[in-house]
Amino acid sequence: MAKDFTAAMEPVFRPVLVPGERLLIVVSLTRDMGTTEDVSVPDELKNLLDPGILVGGSHPGNLLQRLTFGRALIGGRDSLAGRLYSAIDGVTSPTLVLTDRRLVIADLELVPLTTGNWLRRWLGPTKQVARVVHQVSRESVAGAVMAPAGLLRRGRFLVVFPDTSACSVVSPLPEPGRRAAALIGPVRPSGPASPSGTGA
Repeated sequence: MAKDFTAAMEPVFRPVLVPGERLLIVVSLTRDMGTTEDVSVPDELKNLLDPGILVGGSHPGNLLQRLTFGRALIGGRDSLAGRLYSAIDGVTSPTLVLTDRRLVIADLELVPLTTGNWLRRWLGPTKQVARVVHQVSRESVAGAVMAPAGLLRRGRFLVVFPDTSACSVVSPLPEPGRRAAALIGPVRPSGPASPSGTGA
């Protein structure tokens, strides 16, 4: 399934590849519902015991979200993982593109064809275009590890960076998630962090 999807999507992503770059896998992603900040259990329990919560006077907090979905981000928003998480969270159709050189987050957009007969133009968007929203070199990634949590999140894995930050990445299907994690490779011991780049 993952291989077939990658082969089918290769023409869409070919324009974003540099000469000689080899496409390994394309994985559609969904947003991880886990928490992105540390949860203070005492503060969360105080919030839950606040009678104002029954009348909408206070927010119940992130403890239930954390217990149900775990952590989506380890490290701050400015960490290498935080930038990856923001890229996935900030687009409509997040897609992970792994090559022999880079890990890329792209957004798929439908654009209308401006050529062809009137029927093709009238039917509207008929062409997918990939737009790169974030990229890191393979050297800037320390590795990946599977991190499933629940029946509906079997394609979930963590991308780990040399600065000890990690971002949860969720594929709707388990097999593409497992293949992507395997292609990224096991987590290597930390060393000096390599700079990451973004593209638009």
